[in-house]
Amino acid sequence: MTAHLYQTGDMIVLKQGPMRIARSNGSCKVLSTLPESQGAKRYRVRFDTETFDRSVSEDEIDLTLSPRSGKNATEIKGILHG
Repeated sequence: MTAHLYQTGDMIVLKQGPMRIARSNGSCKVLSTLPESQGAKRYRVRFDTETFDRSVSEDEIDLTLSPRSGKNATEIKGILHG
């Protein structure tokens, strides 16, 4: 099992798509990492404009718009550049 790409406190942006319409625009903050579900790493996040938390999977995160702070930053570059 590999580590989550993002950690508590990181700011992320979700990918555009049909499900994105129901979500707030802009970035959201990772509040905590959650256990994997059906092979996907999950995060608890919150948008600044909302008063509730959301659970999102790592594949919903736009990696190009969500810089990684911390030691796994090179891991994202490897994913993006093959």
